[in-house]
Amino acid sequence: MEYRMLGKDLNVSAIGFGCMGMTHAFGAPADTKEMTRVLAQAVDMGYTYFDTAQCYTGVNADGSIAYNEELVGTALKPYRNTIILATKCGVRHLGEHLEMDSRRETIRNPYRIDF
Repeated sequence: MEYRMLGKDLNVSAIGFGCMGMTHAFGAPADTKEMTRVLAQAVDMGYTYFDTAQCYTGVNADGSIAYNEELVGTALKPYRNTIILATKCGVRHLGEHLEMDSRRETIRNPYRIDF
């Protein structure tokens, strides 16, 4: 794996690992245990930069919400001192368009999906 220096001291893998598809946009959310294994394998392969977003949600078979940030955060917790985790906030999907809301109160409330 190649690495890139961002700024003065942020060294990340040249290829980032986008986590959106684990819970959002490609059908039902994937199995949490399987995705945890996938993320561990990515770390073993040299990935150090992972990307998620507050709006990457899906509906599990039991009707509960699959939150990408929770899945990714839990899976990568053992590597917290060796990876860079980026997330996006203030965006939600409304049918065919995105709604932006970057107000402080929206960003500070990570579980408010209906802003």
